[in-house]
Amino acid sequence: MAGQPMEFGGEERFAASPEQVYALLTDLDAMGKTIPDLVSAEKVDERTLKCVVRPGFSFLRGTMKLTVALAECEPPQRAAMNVDAKGIGVSMRIASQMHIVPESEGTRLEWQARIEQLKGLISAVSPGLIKAAADQVIRHAWDQVRKQLGEAK
Repeated sequence: MAGQPMEFGGEERFAASPEQVYALLTDLDAMGKTIPDLVSAEKVDERTLKCVVRPGFSFLRGTMKLTVALAECEPPQRAAMNVDAKGIGVSMRIASQMHIVPESEGTRLEWQARIEQLKGLISAVSPGLIKAAADQVIRHAWDQVRKQLGEAK
């Protein structure tokens, strides 16, 4: 990927406790239910989930194979994960981390994600288009997390 790695981040607030939020976000079985456009998911071990997704973006057709690996885990405050995605003519690596902060009304989650590697045909796609697509996927994933926590908006 030419230029600087693409970065995303933000804060999400939940009524659930930090322990509940952490447990959901690091539970690979539950994670499959929050991944947009999921076709299939298989837990390989306690730290690895393999998935197939079918993204519906004009610049990214067909299926992609994802490997989600939990990296650093410090319950219930911090976790990091890496996602490797491969499809026909496309390869990317995303690193993400989250920091969970208790609040009087529940939990504040601070998160960051970074596309560290982008190869193949997708590297010719405009960064603005990739960012818009990623923002859409991220919003959908947070909606699914809220649903899993019983906090659907």
